[in-house]
Amino acid sequence: MSVMRSSLIPGLIATLKYNENRQQERLRLFETGQVFASQAEEFSQPTRIAGLLSGRRFPDNWSNSSELVDFFDAKGDVETLLSLTRNGKEFRFTPGTHPAMHSGQCAELREHDRLVGHVGAIHPSLRRELGLNGDVFLFELQLQVLLHRQIPLASALSRFPEVTRDLAILVNNATPAADILASVRENAGEFLTDLRLFDVYQGDAIEIGKKSLALGLTWQHPSRTLNDDEVNEIISCCIKALEDTFDAGLRN
Repeated sequence: MSVMRSSLIPGLIATLKYNENRQQERLRLFETGQVFASQAEEFSQPTRIAGLLSGRRFPDNWSNSSELVDFFDAKGDVETLLSLTRNGKEFRFTPGTHPAMHSGQCAELREHDRLVGHVGAIHPSLRRELGLNGDVFLFELQLQVLLHRQIPLASALSRFPEVTRDLAILVNNATPAADILASVRENAGEFLTDLRLFDVYQGDAIEIGKKSLALGLTWQHPSRTLNDDEVNEIISCCIKALEDTFDAGLRN
């Protein structure tokens, strides 16, 4: 059992350390491979994919800033992988824990209620123990969930204009933004083409214990122009669902 690895993360960290010792400070690493897992005294060998990010966000260049990678870079890489699957919208991130990750910067990835991976920052004590330079961000996922590839589809561009709306939703801090997005997507109708979270705000004019989520919604009908009454009715339906489910509402 001493040679049976239970995670790909130690190997990635060893590779990071090897590169740092050779003055390589901007690193993006990934690995796929089998690990050993046990549950209820039964052993399995699932295949996983893992990644590691460290250092500057962009290569050194006079036109680039010196920003360092953060949690959202790693999360974005995971979201890019999920976008290749045909069921990408069935995944959600929730606050989580992992023995190698910072408790305040760790998320679980779930497909419905099934845990399929983690993403987060390496734990500060582990980083110090290993003598690593700066923050390091990791993810490890079950590869099987990524294998249901989406077949690319092409369609003619609609001759009719898009309709866009921005909503500022006031909700309790403890409510995951992913839950709000899922509710809006479910109630926004079949002609919704894009839904994105573009801002999270806590501060002046926001009640303590609350946060404001700014959502951008886009609709486009393939054969006619959606009118304001139709869109307003859809938005009312979305807001009603948020009020009933999360005690959330539009920010004044």
